[in-house]
Amino acid sequence: MAFDIRVFRLSELGNSTFLVFDPDSLEGVVIDPTRDIDQYLEAADSVAVHLTWVLETHIHNDFVSGGRELVAARQMRLGASALADYKYPFHALADQDLIKVGSFVIKVLATPGHTPEHVSYLLIDNDGEMKALFSGGALVVGTAARTDLFGAALSWTMAHQPERSIKDKILVLPDEVIVYLTHGGGSFCAVGAGEESHTTIAKEKHSNPLALAGSSRKFVQRSLSGGEYPKYYSTMRPVNISGAPIIGPNLSNVTRLELSELDYWIARGAVLLDIRPAEKYRAEHIPGSMAIGADGNLSGWVGWLLERDTQMVLMASKGQEGLAEVREAQRQLLRIVYDRIAGYLDGAITTWKADGRGSSSFEATTASKLAEYLDNDQLLVVVDVRERSEWHAGHIPGSVNIPVHEIPTGKLDLQFHVPLFVHCGHDYRGTLASSLLERDGYRNLTVVADGWDGWKRLEGFE
Repeated sequence: MAFDIRVFRLSELGNSTFLVFDPDSLEGVVIDPTRDIDQYLEAADSVAVHLTWVLETHIHNDFVSGGRELVAARQMRLGASALADYKYPFHALADQDLIKVGSFVIKVLATPGHTPEHVSYLLIDNDGEMKALFSGGALVVGTAARTDLFGAALSWTMAHQPERSIKDKILVLPDEVIVYLTHGGGSFCAVGAGEESHTTIAKEKHSNPLALAGSSRKFVQRSLSGGEYPKYYSTMRPVNISGAPIIGPNLSNVTRLELSELDYWIARGAVLLDIRPAEKYRAEHIPGSMAIGADGNLSGWVGWLLERDTQMVLMASKGQEGLAEVREAQRQLLRIVYDRIAGYLDGAITTWKADGRGSSSFEATTASKLAEYLDNDQLLVVVDVRERSEWHAGHIPGSVNIPVHEIPTGKLDLQFHVPLFVHCGHDYRGTLASSLLERDGYRNLTVVADGWDGWKRLEGFE
């Protein structure tokens, strides 16, 4: 095999990006990179690969491209669809164009749908055999990436495009071709996708509901069922078109703050992001901080809840654990161009309390215990903070559905004196939502840590 593929999984985005290279000639390309390019440079340098191209499948709505960063760092050629309207230099690629990389070639396939300019990249080895397709969002495991990012007026028209791309360009490829997808399970761009980072043409032919749709109308109906997506998506495409500020090949160190410096930023309206795991936040936290752990989709929720020009201070664990949390949070925030990180408070709550300052905490319980309270007619309100589509698919009887991103609107219709039992699917969003409710003045809060997943097991749903 005259090629090697390295997959970089971006768990918080539900995405993957790729380094593809010829181990003999040591030439390589990067496909759909994020802005923190040190990971690609380190991987390439570890095997002495010379990077020649950076290729974009489409103009991204969920993260800022690292294409310009790679061009600046290694003088690579940036390739993208000729229909992309970037405001900086790039090589315009058309359907059927060929890119030579060592002993293999990459063929460009125009596959509009997820976005109008979308292309996929077909890897053909030195024997002329089609081996791999880098499909971006044109085809993912069990579905295709959403087509409703350009407004309701264009949604039906856009939804027709992936049908032609999938049936005429992709599923006609040999069954054994491996499909590597940028958008996967967990991505708001590919709701309903499986968790795998790759699939095959054969598998999608026989199991993908879009491939099995019997008519164009059914295809459109299935493709337009993605639910809501984070608010920052509406600004990310323009950022990618104009080009985000260059940050360089190495991430800078986040400033460590003293308490006096923290007070300075708080006085100027900075938002405190507690990036520790949810269980640590629940046990004790700084009043007014947001529970938004770096072990989850920090960037997605920051992008949904805060404006891009928000000044942020990170609340981390103590020592090396905290440094790892800060670096992960920094990566996630830079990937969506939320660059205004004033610094981090090492030891967060420990440092805060050592100065004699007060703290807050939440109770945690289980779905089983909640069921006991409900059976005994205890006065409480169950607040389900999942998205509307999740709630309609199944929920605890009598629960109130308030998706996390709606809490800051203040239109909650909840009583301050009644105990609130807050839950999501399992844990992360429930704790985040409780922190937002606490900021709004609610104090009698309990997080149902196993959430809807625990309730389903309790009721024998799974």
